[in-house]
Amino acid sequence: MLDERRKELDQLNKFRHKEIEKNRPPEAGWYMKTDKEFSKELYRNRVALKPNNSNKVYLSNLMDPFLY
Repeated sequence: MLDERRKELDQLNKFRHKEIEKNRPPEAGWYMKTDKEFSKELYRNRVALKPNNSNKVYLSNLMDPFLY
């Protein structure tokens, strides 16, 4: 049973890291990129500009080490 809990914890943390990467703020100088990474950084910029600072709150909750 303990092994199953560890597997579940690993799956949840993989999903959490994927969400952090998807919702993180854009890199510095993202607007000067000319490759396919530009669209990803543009999306991150739009997400970072959500009203009421909701994205920053979401990211801070995801980065909590005691979440799971």
